[in-house]
Amino acid sequence: MIDNILKLEKEFERIKNKGYVMATRGGSTGIGKTFEDLIGKKEDQESNPDYLGIEIKTKRSYSKAYTTLFNMILEGRDEVSKYLKDNYGYPDMILKNKKVLQVSVWANEPNLIANKYLFKLKVDKVKRKIYLVIYDKNLEVLESQLFWDMDKLKQRLENKLTYLAFVKAWPNKINGVNYYKYYKLEIYRLTNFDNFINLLDKGIIRVTFKIGVFRRGSRIGEVHDRGTSFEIKEEDLDKLFIKLR
Repeated sequence: MIDNILKLEKEFERIKNKGYVMATRGGSTGIGKTFEDLIGKKEDQESNPDYLGIEIKTKRSYSKAYTTLFNMILEGRDEVSKYLKDNYGYPDMILKNKKVLQVSVWANEPNLIANKYLFKLKVDKVKRKIYLVIYDKNLEVLESQLFWDMDKLKQRLENKLTYLAFVKAWPNKINGVNYYKYYKLEIYRLTNFDNFINLLDKGIIRVTFKIGVFRRGSRIGEVHDRGTSFEIKEEDLDKLFIKLR
């Protein structure tokens, strides 16, 4: 792996020396897509690491947003995203007659959704499952059968994030066009899955649902699921990973 890390570091230095480079995509994913294009990675939806066994995460220099570790959908019901949206969602800002569900959930405390429901994660180490538990405002359980399987989570985590490259960039807009200057690279190695579960149980890692609807085009009104993400703050990366370089 050291040879792959050195190769990525060499590529990063090449990109860093370019200074500001024009974004190859707009929007919030532009920073990552532009870097992937610069290192020659083709866009895909695979669960494998981005570059020679190393997963790459990019972030704007000033951003305080959580970093997505990986996406993994719930089990326990068919069309689970549609089910959650239809039963526990709230009206979309544009298509008022359609529901969406874009919320974050923690294991250490419940989160109130649409002033109606409380969402909370439950870590069950005996059954080896992470449950999504939904209550009403009177703390009556409405939902407790949706889950993530720990063995599948372990496989996804270790396959995707055994090695992590964390890249930071300065954004700029020149003549109305987005540019990025990639200036910092840090390399990490995953600790272990038990640590991941403990951080999830403590609320340091959270889960975010990003279930929306298409607002235009031929699929207007249909479910647009941008993923169910396991996320962590940048400042907590060293709780899950060991910094190598």
